[in-house]
Amino acid sequence: MSVTPRQLFGIALSAERRGLALTAATALLVTHSLMEAAVPVVIGLTIDHAVLPADPAALGLWLGVLLAVFLVLTTSYQSASRLMVSIYGYGEQALRHLALSRMLRPRLSRDALSPGEALTFVTSDTYRVAGVAWSVAQQCATIAAIGGSALAMLVISPVATLVVFASTIAMMLVMRAVSRPLERRGLIEQRAATEAGAVAADFMSGFRVLVGIGARGEAVRRYVTASDRSRIAATAAGRSLASYEAVAAILAALTTAGLAGISAWFATDGQISVGELVTVLGLAQFVSGSLSFAGSFPSNWIHKFASARRLADLINAEDLLDEPGTGAAVDRPSDAVLSFRWGQNRVDVRQGEFLGIRPADSESARALSRMLGMRAPVDRDAVSISIDGTHRDMRDLDPLDYRRRVVSMPHRQTLVSGTLREAVSGPALDAAPLPHLVDIAALSDTVTQVGGWDAQVGEAGRRLSGGQRQRIGLARGLHASAEVLVLDEPTSAVDAITESHIAASLARQRTTTIVITTSPVLLAACDRVIDLGAQGSELSDG
Repeated sequence: MSVTPRQLFGIALSAERRGLALTAATALLVTHSLMEAAVPVVIGLTIDHAVLPADPAALGLWLGVLLAVFLVLTTSYQSASRLMVSIYGYGEQALRHLALSRMLRPRLSRDALSPGEALTFVTSDTYRVAGVAWSVAQQCATIAAIGGSALAMLVISPVATLVVFASTIAMMLVMRAVSRPLERRGLIEQRAATEAGAVAADFMSGFRVLVGIGARGEAVRRYVTASDRSRIAATAAGRSLASYEAVAAILAALTTAGLAGISAWFATDGQISVGELVTVLGLAQFVSGSLSFAGSFPSNWIHKFASARRLADLINAEDLLDEPGTGAAVDRPSDAVLSFRWGQNRVDVRQGEFLGIRPADSESARALSRMLGMRAPVDRDAVSISIDGTHRDMRDLDPLDYRRRVVSMPHRQTLVSGTLREAVSGPALDAAPLPHLVDIAALSDTVTQVGGWDAQVGEAGRRLSGGQRQRIGLARGLHASAEVLVLDEPTSAVDAITESHIAASLARQRTTTIVITTSPVLLAACDRVIDLGAQGSELSDG
């Protein structure tokens, strides 16, 4: 999949029929701006046609017109705001879904993200890109306000109109030149903030471990370093933005002063009336704010474009796994449901057996778990699985199809906020988890301790101990009903009695199970044990 920043803006603006709603909201905001420009015009007409002639009837008429203008002004803005909230909210949601779908795609991404980095992408960056809807609508309204004011001034004084148009063009050109450093500094700021957020999120998730090993001081030092980089980048970007806004305000003030001076000169010379003078001064004040906002157009787009580039890089990241191939069937023993090669050795896993794998070290264990779980790229002929009696190479299978057949639980269990029932069975299942599988995972006491299946596990399962989280992960794997279940050190955080119970229970159940472990208790309960050796080159059955 490949997208450009422009296409991401298109998703935020017009996907799922948001274009019609955005058009309506923009029209309402334009109406609001034109009504704002009409206020000083109506006031000037009221002075010339009612106040100076001292005509009560005309005064009542023009006050009614002014009231109608304010009614349209208020109603149009409120209606536009309701539409824009919906457009922005759904646009941001669409971008978040797209970013998350790419992060969680079956073939995975080559760009590994920490939780903090992922959070920044789906919050800050999608927020900025979705905000383009507000920018488009407000900037169209601003241009309409400047144009409407200029036309009103044209009736009164063509010179004032020329001043407005010349000032607008000059301001856009000057501000475009001033804004060029902002894009680079804005991108640096966002990257530094992402790194600092990632460091903070990672440290908070492992805070108790850091305290336990006495590494809190080092964690603080690393966060302070990352935070300082973020602060320096934010300060540099903030100074550039402040200078940019100051230049915009100065140019707008100079334009307003020039309009006021020209209008006063025309009034004293008798070329315009008192009411027209009031109108021009009111429009000059109104145009001042519009010109200042128009000067911020480039910086507004630059920050959004920087976030769109970051999102595009995330979405366009290459897949970790290749597309499924079309290789021929693989020749393997008929009683093998899964076969894999590790080093120079091949392991054939039989139907219904409890197979123990003794890895050379923890890194080898994690690598084998990733390989069997299709979470890492592998060579052809590395892994095959029996489908309807025929062995198919892993690289010829769709990742989702393979993972439905082979569930390889990672060593570190990750839980999300929700109930204990959802943590074990998933949110789609309403029934209680199966009692015999709960017993295999030795989870019954945890259910009682936390307050039942509907008790909350907390963010990332922090209301639970490490051993409880590990047993929940085991129960979740058992409930997957896969043809082959792969466990990576599933009892490293439980006590000896619980480990003995889990080992005996796994040995009794007839699901094909591979346990990667160095635990003597688990290995003793296995039907067969494969020792991969120090370098994965020696193979022995026990």
